[in-house]
Amino acid sequence: MAEVWEGWFTVGVVLLAFGCLLWDLIQPDHVMIGALTLLMAAGVVSVEEGLAGFANEGLLTVAVLFVVAAGISATGGLDWYMGKLLGHPRTIAGAQLRLMLPVAVVSAFLNNTPVVAVMIPIVQRWAENIHIPKSQVMIPLSFASILGGTCTLIGTSTNLVVLGMLNNWKGTDGAAEKVTMGLFDLSIYGVPCAFSGMGYILLFSKFLLPGGRALAARAAQDASSGGRRGEDLIVRARV
Repeated sequence: MAEVWEGWFTVGVVLLAFGCLLWDLIQPDHVMIGALTLLMAAGVVSVEEGLAGFANEGLLTVAVLFVVAAGISATGGLDWYMGKLLGHPRTIAGAQLRLMLPVAVVSAFLNNTPVVAVMIPIVQRWAENIHIPKSQVMIPLSFASILGGTCTLIGTSTNLVVLGMLNNWKGTDGAAEKVTMGLFDLSIYGVPCAFSGMGYILLFSKFLLPGGRALAARAAQDASSGGRRGEDLIVRARV
């Protein structure tokens, strides 16, 4: 009975946490800490098991890189370089393409979480400078990092976790089966998926993300009026 009770209690905590995240009732970090606290208080998860994740090297690395990202944001250390790389595109699709390609390449060799953390403030300022809604570039930034991470073995921690599970896999006879996987063995599947995902974003983001249709309509009106819509003529005369 104890195991059945613990299972239903866990399902209830997960549903409660999901509801808080779905309706944005509480900050996500508070939701996760609260759910973990409930499970530890009920004895479903031991204190050692609940706190083991905080000693994970990957988690600590990401936490430190968030500090680095805050320093880069405060000093603007990468703004000039990224401004030259991203340029000044005039369309949403052009901006997304200029953003997603370098982010995907970098994410193939670095963990995608710190890459996004470093790029968020830079992309926000870049979107303001080129007068494109931030909502049209933030999701492409996140998805490009995820898609790029699938192209190599070290692009995302999930691939390394799966490789570790494969190395510990035992066959039906109980013997361990050694599995080797090279750095670019996943590229044959990851690269087509990355290009397909980025192509989907370029085609449908203006319909699915906020601000895309309004910007497209405004651009169409500007084009029909010869690009002079909303412009003021200022005349100064000296008497």
